Amino acid sequence: MAGTACTVAFWVLTVGAILIPSAVVALKVFGTPVVTAGTGEEAIVIPLPWAYVLLVAVAAFAYLATSALIFRLLLRIVATLRVGDPFHPLNVRRLHQIGAAFASVTLGVWVGQFLVARFVRGAMAAPSLFDLITPSFAVVIIVVIAEVFREGARLRRESELTI
Repeated sequence: MAGTACTVAFWVLTVGAILIPSAVVALKVFGTPVVTAGTGEEAIVIPLPWAYVLLVAVAAFAYLATSALIFRLLLRIVATLRVGDPFHPLNVRRLHQIGAAFASVTLGVWVGQFLVARFVRGAMAAPSLFDLITPSFAVVIIVVIAEVFREGARLRRESELTI
């Protein structure tokens, strides 16, 4: 079941990483995306510059592609579980990569929100450093689990050498 969920998530994110940024760029190429400030007769319509469109496309691609990478690594870990080899030495590296990917997505989202709050007045509130506490704990937990897997792999090697 976990393998199926990871596979579905991986493919949805992979397709999204291709289609969503493409749609954002296509919107600029074939139309004129605008931001509307205000309502009614006093509304101001501002066409979006290429830089904003490209920023959104790159951010969407980076977020979705990194999330897809996490699920791809989880799929490989699940594959080792299926064959009865959860403490495979490569799982330690995979867990470290998942932690690094999760940290980069979290930091990227935080920086993106900070920049939008800073340069697009009124779009959103600036994120605080407290927004990074829970994701930071998640990264630490992933790294600790990776080290548990490292110890499990070491113990398995030792038991294989014991006759």
